[in-house]
Amino acid sequence: MNTSQLLAVDLVLSVLAAAAWTAAAWMTVVSSTDRKPGPRRGFDLALLLVGAAVVLTVSRYALLPSLVAGSWWFASERITISLPLTAIPAAWAAMAGVPFLLRRRNTGSKTAGGRWGFGKTRRAAVTALVAAAAAAVASLALVLVLGPFPAPWSIAVLLFMAGGTTLIAWIALASPGGAGSARTIGRRSTTAAAAVAVLMLCTALGSGVFAWLGSRSADGAAIAAAVGHHRGTGAPTAEDSTPVTSLVGVIPGDAVVRHYELTARVERLTLPSGQTTEAWTFGSVPGPTLEATLGEVVEVVLKNRDVAAGVTVHWHGYDVPNAMDGVAGATQDAVMPGQSTTYRFTAAQAGTYWYHTHQDSAEGVRKGLYGAFVVHHPAEVRADTDIVVAGHDLSGLGLLGSSDRSSEYRAAPGTSVRMRLVNTDSLPQRYLVEGTSFKAVAVDGTDVNEPQDITGKLVRLGAGGRVDIAFTMPASPVTLRSDSAADAVVVVVPPGSPAPAEGRAPSGVFATTPVLDFLDYGHPLASGGPPPGATAGAAAVAAASAGASKSPPSAVTREEVVVLDRQFRFVDGVPRYAFTVNGAAYPLVPSIEVAEGDTVKVTVVNRTAEPHPMHPHGHHVQVLSRNGVAPSGSPLILDTVDVQPGEVWEVLLHADNPGIWMDHCHNLDHAAEGMMMMLKYEGVSSPFVHGGHAGNRPE
Repeated sequence: MNTSQLLAVDLVLSVLAAAAWTAAAWMTVVSSTDRKPGPRRGFDLALLLVGAAVVLTVSRYALLPSLVAGSWWFASERITISLPLTAIPAAWAAMAGVPFLLRRRNTGSKTAGGRWGFGKTRRAAVTALVAAAAAAVASLALVLVLGPFPAPWSIAVLLFMAGGTTLIAWIALASPGGAGSARTIGRRSTTAAAAVAVLMLCTALGSGVFAWLGSRSADGAAIAAAVGHHRGTGAPTAEDSTPVTSLVGVIPGDAVVRHYELTARVERLTLPSGQTTEAWTFGSVPGPTLEATLGEVVEVVLKNRDVAAGVTVHWHGYDVPNAMDGVAGATQDAVMPGQSTTYRFTAAQAGTYWYHTHQDSAEGVRKGLYGAFVVHHPAEVRADTDIVVAGHDLSGLGLLGSSDRSSEYRAAPGTSVRMRLVNTDSLPQRYLVEGTSFKAVAVDGTDVNEPQDITGKLVRLGAGGRVDIAFTMPASPVTLRSDSAADAVVVVVPPGSPAPAEGRAPSGVFATTPVLDFLDYGHPLASGGPPPGATAGAAAVAAASAGASKSPPSAVTREEVVVLDRQFRFVDGVPRYAFTVNGAAYPLVPSIEVAEGDTVKVTVVNRTAEPHPMHPHGHHVQVLSRNGVAPSGSPLILDTVDVQPGEVWEVLLHADNPGIWMDHCHNLDHAAEGMMMMLKYEGVSSPFVHGGHAGNRPE
């Protein structure tokens, strides 16, 4: 089992332990109030429940070595808070409850002296069992609600709730000192127990209100500048900060300008299968493929005709200047119906990328506001046949490119074919190539060094990721299929040959065919530098990576940990089982703050049962390791790191593109439910706000 599955087992054990302790306390109370003489079957059941609870609690401890072996962050709160919280009450319950239950099950006596004297009375035994139950429930709450980064106030609230429950049980089971005072003591006990219960209720409500207000506090709030608290007193202050709107890059005056216009609209779309659906489009689904050559200026005018939610254009994987990043609430306001804006930047990196709205993007991208963006290198020979295939789920209709059926291309035998695979969906996709071997020549826009021929393997793309595959056209058709678009197929056919009949992939092929692992694909570079065609940022990261293996202190200037989890949170005032980053949901996730020139080692830990393709805007990262194993193939430089359940990735990011940048899960539903954060450069601020009158909702 991976560590994510072990966490699920621990959660099940936590639930069962809390239930067993609670049921044992309840059965003890019920059985001890039965005044009939003779053996008590209820005490037998209570003993079994106590035994089960002890075994379940000990089993949680037994999981710790395996969790810690994956990473400290899989077990941090369990080691420091959760399990210690249950240990003492569990031991108390065993020592006080078991002797009492053993004696009472046979004699019915109201007292049952234990070896240590803990279990002499019903009051002591029941209180101990209630304490164990309260601690087990608090431990469960810690796992579900607080996670690996619990705030001190939240821990205090949990401890108070557990202690208050124990105190109420102790008071409620108070024995009157004599017949004449029974009524008075009974009234006092009831009053005291009620007072504690009311205080606990007020604490719970107050904590809930505090959490709700916190989730609403960022609505309409501007993004403050990072003022360099980790750099000393010489860093710029918020008052003299640089606004993101000024970070527009350098535009050569004599460069060729590639001008495009995109108009967002709502329309009824009819697919080749005859299926119809409402879509939000840039004129088509996918939107038009935008192309440029290195050194040219890309100019895109975005107009919004009637998409009420608003739109932007974000250039996924392209390290544009910050003002051009297209994130509502961070680098611009959303473009509402009747409005327009213009993006201008120099094409400074070659490869396959894509664009999409970053306003209400979980809905907007799903409904069709996306398209491919391809930049060519003038010194590289282009393939004879260049095909862009964007895989997408459009309202439940699986597309490859613009079709939910067959897309046909012609290529002469012996000529070169390049397929640019783009996952524009929020879920992973697996691609099957039939009819030829192929090479994966680029990943996330960066060339693979000396790629090998591939046969009998699938190409897996995490959400937002891209892989370019290349092959020499054989004399027979080549087909491309995806597990996310069962009825769609891309076919490359020699001239004069009939296209193969449409049909689905063989049953079970996606489940049984192995997947290409890019960590050991291609060959390392002899120099240890970046692959050919890597971006400037990627090159700097590669150089830092080479240095990191020799001298970590001088190469890496900062280290950050990003723990991905699921917890109960308020997201924009709505209670959710949210996707969290370091225990918080956006916009309350603390930012990663850097200075220009920093090289940041980031450890990403996935504690959930779902993959999280983490995408840092404006930057590429180089993979140092996955689950402690370093890549053995070509340097793996990514802009979208697909972290599987239970995995731990270490990556290097070189801070060479000043601004305020989103870093989020590209399962956009996860981002909308909290899995987003900011990468903020010292001295940079934003005049734009999350929410507010502009209605900015980046996810």
